[in-house]
Amino acid sequence: MKYIPLVWAAIMRKPTRAVLTLLSVMVAFTLFGLTIGMNATFEKFYEMARNDRIWTQQRFGGANGVPRALVAQIGNMPGVSQVSGMGFVGGYKSDPKNRVFIWMVDDTMGKVFNEWEITPQQWAKVQADRQGLLVSKIQAERWHLKPGDTFTMTSPGTKKIDGTTSWTFHVLEITNEISFATDGFMMGNYDYWDKSRILADQGKVVQLFIKTANPDRTADLAQRIDNAYASSAAPLQSTTEKAALDVSNNGLDFITIDREIALAGMFMVLFLTANGIAQAVRERIAEFATLKTLGFSDWGVIGLVFAEAAIPCILGAVLGVGIAQLIASLVPHVGGLNGGFPMPTVTADVVLYAMLCAALVALISSALPALRLKRMDIATALSGR
Repeated sequence: MKYIPLVWAAIMRKPTRAVLTLLSVMVAFTLFGLTIGMNATFEKFYEMARNDRIWTQQRFGGANGVPRALVAQIGNMPGVSQVSGMGFVGGYKSDPKNRVFIWMVDDTMGKVFNEWEITPQQWAKVQADRQGLLVSKIQAERWHLKPGDTFTMTSPGTKKIDGTTSWTFHVLEITNEISFATDGFMMGNYDYWDKSRILADQGKVVQLFIKTANPDRTADLAQRIDNAYASSAAPLQSTTEKAALDVSNNGLDFITIDREIALAGMFMVLFLTANGIAQAVRERIAEFATLKTLGFSDWGVIGLVFAEAAIPCILGAVLGVGIAQLIASLVPHVGGLNGGFPMPTVTADVVLYAMLCAALVALISSALPALRLKRMDIATALSGR
């Protein structure tokens, strides 16, 4: 601890360089925290995904939906425990910038997703009131809603049978959040959505959720469902929930991309820090030689150089990861910015990983300057040659 003032004086010898280095490290670790935090989110989703559920939709032109009759047909297939159908209303409230997305669910959704913290009484309420709406805490806070309020939105892409695009709901309950809806959620009554649309669109669901009786046979059942409807007017595409939430299995490996972006950021930090430390050591060769004549060992001098590199790296890492956490916590509360897309989860493991990377960058950055000091000829250094 007694050498901290010496290290601090060395860092602040060039204040502009020190500040710019700290800012660069901070930006790099903000990027690091967001990318590695996103990986943590993807991994969390995959771990929470159930082995006994299948997500099914129309194979071609999924937004058009499939006949609701498939709910009962698939429900009678061997190995199927429960089937639920869902539609949705997407649009805005008051201003097109204020995006709104409401799930329109049927009476079996709570049985398929029985782990959600929505009580049977709350499910019953939304099925008993055609215009009823369940609102999560995040969405309730965003729109300043409470039970008994009326919520009206405009959905240009979902015309009603009377030719209007305005949808009105009654807020029934404020519920807890659910795992996959990082932006919160609203749930309405499927029948209200179905019977309010134009006749050509009625009797359809956009997506089916299937709970299986045997988790070990879920993938086989998904294939059987697709095969059964392969030649129908509405061919299906069924995916196990585990596969649906495995981002590395969806054509674009986000986890690998995030890691590569994080590594690019670390390379930038390494380049800047190594260059700064090397320059600082070159400027103070005579001072290090003096320290050796005063009794500092080679490792003592090397320790000072490492500390000079480590302080901006670790401080920048702490600030950068903190900013990443702030960004991740604020965006879901700003209407319409993330559209429900998963946000980074800055866990304790992410923070620890950042600190280890910061220490490793400091170690590598100081390695060559430390080697130069270890081989330094004290007499030559003191003479200024």
